[in-house]
Amino acid sequence: MVGEDPYLISDLDRRGRRRSFVERYDPSLKTMIPVRPRARLAPNPVDDAGLLSFATFSWLTPVMVRGYKHTLTVDTLPPLSPYDSSDANAKRFRTLWDEEVERVGPERASLGRVVWAFQRTRVLMDIVANILCIVMAAIGPTVLIHQILQHTESISRSAWVGVGLCGALFATEFTKVIFWALAWAINYRTAIRLKVAVSTLVFENLMSFKTLTHISVGEVLNILSSDSYSLFEAALFCPLPATIPVLMAVCAVYAFFILGPTALIGISVYIIFIPIQVSMAKLNSAFRRSAVSVTDKRVQTMNEFVTCIKLIKMYAWEKSFTKTIRDIRRQERRLLEKAGFVQSGNSALAPIASTIAIVLTFSGHILLQRQLTAPVAFSVIAMFNVMKFSIAILPFSVKAAAEGSVALRRMKKILVAKSPPSYVTQPEGLDTVVLLSNATLTWEQEARRLSDVQGAEHQKGRLLGQQRSEAYAVSPSAQGAAGPELAPGRPKAVLHDISFVVRKGKVLGICGNVGSGKSSLLAALLGQMQLQHGVVAVSGTLAYVSQQAWIFHGSVRENILFGAQYDPQR
Repeated sequence: MVGEDPYLISDLDRRGRRRSFVERYDPSLKTMIPVRPRARLAPNPVDDAGLLSFATFSWLTPVMVRGYKHTLTVDTLPPLSPYDSSDANAKRFRTLWDEEVERVGPERASLGRVVWAFQRTRVLMDIVANILCIVMAAIGPTVLIHQILQHTESISRSAWVGVGLCGALFATEFTKVIFWALAWAINYRTAIRLKVAVSTLVFENLMSFKTLTHISVGEVLNILSSDSYSLFEAALFCPLPATIPVLMAVCAVYAFFILGPTALIGISVYIIFIPIQVSMAKLNSAFRRSAVSVTDKRVQTMNEFVTCIKLIKMYAWEKSFTKTIRDIRRQERRLLEKAGFVQSGNSALAPIASTIAIVLTFSGHILLQRQLTAPVAFSVIAMFNVMKFSIAILPFSVKAAAEGSVALRRMKKILVAKSPPSYVTQPEGLDTVVLLSNATLTWEQEARRLSDVQGAEHQKGRLLGQQRSEAYAVSPSAQGAAGPELAPGRPKAVLHDISFVVRKGKVLGICGNVGSGKSSLLAALLGQMQLQHGVVAVSGTLAYVSQQAWIFHGSVRENILFGAQYDPQR
């Protein structure tokens, strides 16, 4: 049984000591047991499933039967495995990422190396399962079918030998299917863990930012949805082509052994088609990378459209915005169509390569006036079909690897980004709650220098010494939200030279036209803008209640409780 220990998938135990190999991989090693009868009684059947149950997904049978008889709910589903939880996987990924950053620095840190360290053991096990699958797939059609055909042409043939060969053929095919299913089962669980870990880490970094001025909302949505799924596909498909060199070597040696030098013709065809498939997959990824930026723009535009729908309806801007969104969508669809055409052509190369290889091999063999028997011909055809089976997955793997690389670069941009230091300080006066002194703020980021910070501290001290007992009003230069134009290359100020003081027991109201900077002023007090010069000081904590109300899909009670338990007495 699997315990609810958060240290199950960590390299360290509770005392911080590195755990041994057996301690770390004991649950995984137990999965190699062919049959574990008690798995059906376990709280989470996948963690206690045997090898056959894990590979064939038969541990899901009780859940499917329960769903057939009754409606499945959250309470009737088995609990989430602790090995797949976001908490445990994100902590482990965070540890590996921090070690990478500490070793080479944030700019040279490779998120790809961290991903490899996070899943390398499972990837190596997947490669072993794939190699065993390829070996079984090659032995059955090539060796055993060749022996069966020769046995049928033999004059003194034994029935028991034929039965034994057929039984061996069934065993190799069954074993091939088991190892192939095991490889997919390992890849699916690895992909889930990787997606959960990276998405959680990116989300935690996003939540640490006070404002998202350096990244658009559309980019955030695409990173947490599209890019995380690209990582899922990369972990799912990328380990599969690792067996292609082994398969090519085995098939080339065996074909040369039974057919002669003419077998190299067919092998050469497959070798030529591999770079063609890789090139087409890279072209497909280039189209998709171009579509990603357009998708970010479309999502950002739609978000602005929905947010400002009242203003758009009031000024009758529907047609203008509709035309803009359609143009962006048309550009995005054009790029996706090109990527789809290239992907379809690349997927069609695998059966074409097999047919061309067989035709050219047999044509060359006959033109050289070499003998071609039925056992040899069927064995060579079966061998080329086995090679087609593995090469067919290559375009998907190259495409997933290219898109995963793009996703990692976009995610690294968020992981290495740091939230700017807070410019909000504490006022020196005991009765001062909020203080702004000649504060000029902008939404855009600007590199800060130490001299600016020291100058602001000096200015703050000088102002606090000159405070008067009455509250300050907004200075005349701050009547408008946007101040004068700044020097070229510097961000445009949204709030310019704002100065006022709010003391305890006082109430201050701010009024102004639409777009005059009222919401920006509140954001400045919350530390969500960029301070260019001046002082912003707040005593204690703040609570901000937005004027924009919203509800989620649910009942009135659910919108009020917001996930909390209903208390009839309240």
